[in-house]
Amino acid sequence: MEEEFREEKPSGAASPEGEEQSENPVGGEDQNAPSEQENWKEQYIRLFADFDNYRKRVGRDTEESRKFANESLLSAFLPVLDNLDRALHHFEKQQSSGADIKSLIDGVRLTQKQFEELLEKYHVTKVPTHGEVFDPNVHEAMGYSETSSVPEGTVVDVYQQGYRLHNRLLRPSLVTLARKP
Repeated sequence: MEEEFREEKPSGAASPEGEEQSENPVGGEDQNAPSEQENWKEQYIRLFADFDNYRKRVGRDTEESRKFANESLLSAFLPVLDNLDRALHHFEKQQSSGADIKSLIDGVRLTQKQFEELLEKYHVTKVPTHGEVFDPNVHEAMGYSETSSVPEGTVVDVYQQGYRLHNRLLRPSLVTLARKP
């Protein structure tokens, strides 16, 4: 009964074949593990990417703020334009032919035109209404009108014109919709 005696070799010692048995030959660190320098480099790259994304987001937010900075002021002007429209509509119904009335109508038309050009300069546009199919995103239905001349759900009358600023709704159009009799 001979017992074989195996000698335990310390970790990192070479075997008789000359191979290393240790998985962590250099100071107990894995060669496949990233070095501290690589970790710092990766953190730097991530931080740089985060900062770049932040810079882009702030730029977009600033541009958006700039585009819509005048929104409340432009919205406040819309009732004035509505009143000019009402005045012209009222004058068109009148049968007066006096020179003073005609010059007054021309003055109101010029003021209305100038006002509309000013709004267009600041990218305020009208919401399409007459003859359009009702769109709840830009129209508010105020009532129905029974008619068979246009398809059901079509805008037949406008109480108040709607407007957009850079494709953002400033005010919806108040409309009457067609309904079958």
